[in-house]
Amino acid sequence: MVTVLAVSAAAVAGASTQVAAQSQCTNYTVVRGDTLFEIAQTAALSGGFQEIYNANRDILPSPNVLEVGQVLRIPCDDGNLPVASNAAPARVATLTAAEATQRPVRFLTGGNYAPFTDENLPGQGMFTQLVTRSMELGNAEQDFEVIFVNDWGAHLSVLLPSGAFDMGFPWFLPDCSQVGNLSPSNAMRCTEFDASEPFYDALVGYYTLQGSEYAQADEYSDLYGARLCRPDGWFSFDLEAEGLTDPNVELIFAASEEACWEMLTSNAVDVVTYDALPAEKDFADLGLQEQVVQLTPLASKQTLHVFVPKSHPNGQAYLQTLNAGLEQLRLSGEWFSLVRSGIQASAEN
Repeated sequence: MVTVLAVSAAAVAGASTQVAAQSQCTNYTVVRGDTLFEIAQTAALSGGFQEIYNANRDILPSPNVLEVGQVLRIPCDDGNLPVASNAAPARVATLTAAEATQRPVRFLTGGNYAPFTDENLPGQGMFTQLVTRSMELGNAEQDFEVIFVNDWGAHLSVLLPSGAFDMGFPWFLPDCSQVGNLSPSNAMRCTEFDASEPFYDALVGYYTLQGSEYAQADEYSDLYGARLCRPDGWFSFDLEAEGLTDPNVELIFAASEEACWEMLTSNAVDVVTYDALPAEKDFADLGLQEQVVQLTPLASKQTLHVFVPKSHPNGQAYLQTLNAGLEQLRLSGEWFSLVRSGIQASAEN
C-alpha cells in the first residue's frame, strides 16, 4: 500500500537529412544519415525523439549514435510496442523480495519537476509511478509512503542523512569510478549514498539564442568563455567531466528554470543547460521556440535513480525490493507504458 503526502521543509536533433517513410506501430530499419529527431518527426510521435529512445534503450547505448541496419521500434498510438525483429527473448526473472518491515518505507521527493515528480500530475508524476509500481511488484506486503518536500536542496544534505526518510528520488548519479575528479558536493552522491538500478535515462540539453556566437558549437570546448546557466539545485558533475567549470566558463546557478531563460533572452547568460525533457517544455511554454537553438551535438545521457544513505541499516534490503520490481516492470513492458503516458500528461498540463 502506498500513501502520498505533501509537507513543507525547513536528443537529439541532427543535421537535416531525408529519412525513409515510416509510421507508428512499426519497425524501422536505420539508414545512413538518420537521427532520432527526424525519425520521430516523420512518424509524428507526440513524445518526439525521447519517445523512440525510451522504446529502444535496450539497443541504443547512446541517443547520439545510430547504427545502419538497427531495427527500431516505432511506438503505437495506444502506447504499445511492435516486436522488433532484432529483440532478444525476454528473460524470466527469479526474484527474492526483501522481508516486510514493521513500518512503511518513507520515500522523499519534491514537486515542480514535471514530468518526473509533481503533485498536480497523474500519479504525482512519471517517476513517482515507476517507484510505486516497482515497490508493489518487488514486495506486495511492504507498505510505503511517498512524501513531497519541495526544498530540494535539503534532501541530500539534511533530510535523508538525518534518518527522517529512508529513500529519495529522482537523483542523477555521476560516474562513481571517477569520484576523485568530482567536487565534494557531487562526490557525496557516490560516497554517502547507494543507488538503485537506473530508472530512466535522461538527456541533458544545451540551448542558446539564434545568432549567438555559440550557436554552431559541436564540442564542449567550443563553449569555453561562455556564461552557462543551470537552475539552482541541479547537479554539475557532467559539466566538471567536460571542463565546463571555472576558469573555462562562468557557471551561474539561477533561482529557477524560468530565471535561466529570462537571463538568456536578456543576454545575461549565453547558454542554458539542464534536463532536455522539462527544458524544451519550459521554453515552449515561454513562447521562445523561434529564438532558441538546441546545441544537439552536446546533448548527453545521464541516469536517474533512487538514493538511500549508505548508513541506513535496511538500505540494501530496500534496494533489493525496488530493483526486483523494476526488473519486472521492464520485462512486462509496463515501464514504457508508464513513461509514455507520464510524458504525455506533462505535455498536456
